[in-house]
Amino acid sequence: MIDTMIFDFNGTMFFDAGFQKVAWKQFLMQNFKVKMTEFEFQKHIAGRNNRDTFEYYSRHKITEAELGAMTAEKEKIYCDLCLSKPAEFHLVAGLPMFLDQCQRQGIKLNIATASERSNVEFFFKHLNLARWFDIDQVSLNDFSLPGKPAPDMFLRAITNVQAIRTTCAIFEDSVSGIQAANRAQVGEIVLVEDPKAKVEAIPDGLRIDQKISDYYQISETLTEHK
Repeated sequence: MIDTMIFDFNGTMFFDAGFQKVAWKQFLMQNFKVKMTEFEFQKHIAGRNNRDTFEYYSRHKITEAELGAMTAEKEKIYCDLCLSKPAEFHLVAGLPMFLDQCQRQGIKLNIATASERSNVEFFFKHLNLARWFDIDQVSLNDFSLPGKPAPDMFLRAITNVQAIRTTCAIFEDSVSGIQAANRAQVGEIVLVEDPKAKVEAIPDGLRIDQKISDYYQISETLTEHK
């Protein structure tokens, strides 16, 4: 029985791969004079926290001050892109209806994201996330936990809504996120695929229970989970 839904955000609730790639390409060229490759995006950016990515490109440990400054610069580029394209800045198709169904059935909801608090606040403001989620329960990147593929972000999200792993479903889109979900040993793992983005190859041996490209597909089976 599944009684809790835990979502990664970027690429899972909001198909933003295009926004992320443009923002990261611009940021990395400005700061490191490098051209980001697709392989690097998938391996060192998607699903990772900013410290891991910045240290990969800088090739050294960065200070808290450097982390804060680089994060603010990169996220401003990203947020400005989102606001400049309102027709593309929205939740994945079917997700609002799915979240409403979960609420009606008493299913717990939470988010586990590699984004920092400022980014989470941006999404809450512009995508009306407070309708379904409590921002103070969200497991976000406060630099106190290792990033994915470690399971810690998910485990904290589960604890924050007083749930247990074996009755949780995790929704993810990246390899590092699927690895983290596997390590969290939850009841169900759902891979969310953006039909407009390049499909990332999932390594053999990782458990995936369902694949969806929108939330209409899973809404039909919601009553079977609880």
